[in-house]
Amino acid sequence: MTIHVLALEKDLFFSVKMRDTLRHYDIEVKTVRNLPAFEESLGAKDDQKFALVIVNIATMGVDWETAIRKARSASLQVLAFGSHMDLQARSKALEAGARRVVANSKFTSDMPALVQRMLDEPDDTSLNETESKPESAV
Repeated sequence: MTIHVLALEKDLFFSVKMRDTLRHYDIEVKTVRNLPAFEESLGAKDDQKFALVIVNIATMGVDWETAIRKARSASLQVLAFGSHMDLQARSKALEAGARRVVANSKFTSDMPALVQRMLDEPDDTSLNETESKPESAV
């Protein structure tokens, strides 16, 4: 059974990388590049129900905080990724409701495992985490 994921990613090349990487795990990624397209995809009344949302918090010119809030209001878990140097963005993503925030490098190298972990874990917003926390604190 194919799992559907919605991704907010402006970079076309990285969108293709996500799609190609995850399709080997029977995960279909629908990528949108802006907030209106994201909202439209969330509200679509078709057979494609999303199991997870992935958001690039390093994307300039995209209101990713609102996207995270919209996803959470639709009861979807959010996996966010961005620069490991931008601690403010990481904090904002967690405040907006992201379940997990990881650095770009971690997302790129561990994408299938991260996505699968998010899909397998129960949604408990009290456990929001970043990769910088020690595993024992998670």
